[in-house]
Amino acid sequence: MAGIGTHGAVALLALALAGGCAPSVDPIRAAPGCPEMPLRGPGADATEPADRLLSDFESGTSQLAEVAGRDGSWIRGRDLTSSSVTIMPANGCAARGKWAGHFATSPPTSWGNNWTAQFRANGSAYDGSAYGGVSFWAAFGGDNGPPFGVPFGITTPDTVQPTCTTHCDDHYMKSVTLTGNWQRYDIRFSELTQQKTPQIPLPRDQILGFIIWTHQQCDIWIDDVRLEP
Repeated sequence: MAGIGTHGAVALLALALAGGCAPSVDPIRAAPGCPEMPLRGPGADATEPADRLLSDFESGTSQLAEVAGRDGSWIRGRDLTSSSVTIMPANGCAARGKWAGHFATSPPTSWGNNWTAQFRANGSAYDGSAYGGVSFWAAFGGDNGPPFGVPFGITTPDTVQPTCTTHCDDHYMKSVTLTGNWQRYDIRFSELTQQKTPQIPLPRDQILGFIIWTHQQCDIWIDDVRLEP
């Protein structure tokens, strides 16, 4: 307390006890089956630039945010060998706000299940050359089972049908091992790779979507997906 007299220290302590130094957020207890450690407080995203948002699910629909000359919607790809599939916006387990994306499936035996935030940008691919990556909050839910690497990535005309030729469904991906706690992940475009060789450099000016694609049973929550510089 150097520089503060006894009376000043007492006054500061009284102010803290009275709530003057209390945190501006309120604790939230996660519901059973939800990821732990959701973000707290109404100002948690106040500093996030609005034009980078892809999806925060707060509309309660599969529509992407209509900003920066792009919009779109979440499109699910279901492997019919999975007897149970939940891929949709849901409330009650969000990282922040009230809504998040829930991606939960029983074990597939074929090509797996995916969920893509598919862009619409004036009827063509989105020019994402001004960005260097994508961020999101994600976590495993209570029914996930053992942790595993979840592939996240980007789709382009080189990897989706009918425009692809040699790298169909070979999207630009990176596996991320989630936890049972909400955490923010930032994936750099330079970290994304394809399985086939030779690899095609990611055309950042021809982005079609952001994809999650698993080949096993999963219980995944995702929220606040954004492009990053």
